[in-house]
Amino acid sequence: MFKKRSVYFLLFFLWLSVSFAGNKEKIEKLIQKIAQDKEDTIKVLDLIDLSTYYYYSDLGKAVKAGQEALDISNKLNYNRGAIRALNSLADNYWYRSNYDKAFNYYYKAYRISDSIHDKGSVAEALYNLGWISCIQQKHYKDDIYLYKSLKIATEIKDTNRLSALYNAFASYYSNKFMDLLQRKNFDSSLIYFKKGIDLCKKTRSYRGLSVFYANFGDLFYAAEDFQSAEFYYLNSYDLSVGKSDSSTTVSLKFKIARCRTQFGDVKKQLPDIEFARDFFERHESNEYEMEILSFMPELYYKLGRYKEGYDSYKIFVTKQEEAEAAALATSISNLENNYSLEKAEANVTQLKKDNEITELKNKKKNYFIFGLIAIALVVLIITFLLFRQNKLKQLTNTQLQEQNNIIKEKKEEIEHSIQYAKGIQLAILPEIRDLNDRFKESFVIYKPKDVVSGDFYWFAKVEDDFYCVAADCTGHGVPGALMSIIGTDKINQAIFEKKLTSPGEILSFLNVQIKNVLKQHSDASIQKDGMDIAILKFNANNTEVEYSAANRPLFLIRNKEIIEYKATKTAIAGFTPNEQVFENHTISVNKNDTLYIFTDGYADQFGGPMGGKKMMTRKLKEMMIEISNLPATEQQKTLENTFRDWKSTFEQTDDVLVIGITI
Repeated sequence: MFKKRSVYFLLFFLWLSVSFAGNKEKIEKLIQKIAQDKEDTIKVLDLIDLSTYYYYSDLGKAVKAGQEALDISNKLNYNRGAIRALNSLADNYWYRSNYDKAFNYYYKAYRISDSIHDKGSVAEALYNLGWISCIQQKHYKDDIYLYKSLKIATEIKDTNRLSALYNAFASYYSNKFMDLLQRKNFDSSLIYFKKGIDLCKKTRSYRGLSVFYANFGDLFYAAEDFQSAEFYYLNSYDLSVGKSDSSTTVSLKFKIARCRTQFGDVKKQLPDIEFARDFFERHESNEYEMEILSFMPELYYKLGRYKEGYDSYKIFVTKQEEAEAAALATSISNLENNYSLEKAEANVTQLKKDNEITELKNKKKNYFIFGLIAIALVVLIITFLLFRQNKLKQLTNTQLQEQNNIIKEKKEEIEHSIQYAKGIQLAILPEIRDLNDRFKESFVIYKPKDVVSGDFYWFAKVEDDFYCVAADCTGHGVPGALMSIIGTDKINQAIFEKKLTSPGEILSFLNVQIKNVLKQHSDASIQKDGMDIAILKFNANNTEVEYSAANRPLFLIRNKEIIEYKATKTAIAGFTPNEQVFENHTISVNKNDTLYIFTDGYADQFGGPMGGKKMMTRKLKEMMIEISNLPATEQQKTLENTFRDWKSTFEQTDDVLVIGITI
């Protein structure tokens, strides 16, 4: 990913700075002009242009022209020409992934630029050195070159260079985020993407803006923020339609559709995804095609079309094997080219030293013989590898069928285990009649997103007091269910073993204990799971309630007016420090007051008459005010019916838990 983006940004910056036609007619005219040029600065510039024309097609000719330009520049003491020649040589090696040679030439360009105090050239050289250091990924501290380049480009107000640098930093931190899963890298990437977007808007660089939006979308998709990813893909698509090649727009349409499958609207996105797959297969765009093929099995699985999912997986594996074989052939070709080029360079150097023409011819003859031998060996090796690969492919197909049967059996075992786990989780939850015995007008709405849930409730009468808890653990499904068991255990320990009575003290105890259980001993810990939770403690005659919470509010509705009590703005465990204090509220309650505590699943559900909108807490609040004077059974029925109608055909977003109590 990092290497692919680096080449893309190199080409992006070259597009910003210069454009070459590269046809045969222009090359021939330029060669004729160079033959007539005197050995001066004009010839240097013409040779650099010729090197650039050969950039994509012929490395040997490109390097030869660049080296001749460098030699003449050194002879004339023409520093700016030497800088441009060195950059041209480095660009050619970079494009062919020979990063060591590219780094050496860029560093020489930097030394000359610094010696003549040419800030623009210094910024360019530092930018290139920084990119190569990051590509090679020797250390994640190598972005120091990029920072130095950014400082100079900002000082001299080089907008083209700043745009490329913002792209570089955004991609750099984006890849650090994907590799190390550190939030600070995600935030750093956002900062530079936004700076780049602002700069492109200011300079009206719409092509650059489209690139930023697309990469912004990739970052949010990697972070599993699919709504934001869709938003930026759509922005990039709007800028690309009619302005970029069709492959760009088709790729963006695929990425938009892939995001939308995460919202539950899978079937509707299938035509766009299949169209993109067929388009890139026709145009032999392997990189895009492989990205789509890797997603197809998951897509068909969501649709319940398991046969097509399995067939897609086989196609993906076959294509991957073909791509690896092609990459091997390309690598061999590059090795041959580099081998020939290095030998030619050695011959030229030897010729300049002693001018032994006869010896040079003999060496070329030897190199030709060795080359033929090497090519023969390579052909034999490739033939052997292809034969072996064909055998392995046959074996892989058999193994895939066996693995498919194993996967099917494992799936059935896992589903059985999860159903069994559901029974265990329901057995751990308290009986709702314990709440109804204390409050005749009360209810609980409990809707797991999956078979088991990360939301849980807890009731208990302790002497004359009564505790009521609503909690939302990190995640849902099996991970959330495991967290709910830990949470239930620690609440029991706090109240029945440690004899803690204050909700705030109970939350502080939970914070420390859950961090200990999950070994969250430092900020460097990868394990950052936790929970949001609200605790109510009613006194003996239900005239007073103590409330404390982590991220979950309390709604108290009295005479159709709502009083909202805010929670402490932090979660239990995760990033929360051990010494965190949770605010404790003591509230007087009257007869017919209605209290609600709940998790965020209800308000975060997508759906509604417009489709794809969150319900939001404001709408939930209005509904609770409206139903607060109804009997508890009617309140529960209204909330459940409203949730069902709002969700409609959309997939349930999260676990749902609502507890209502009327005094």
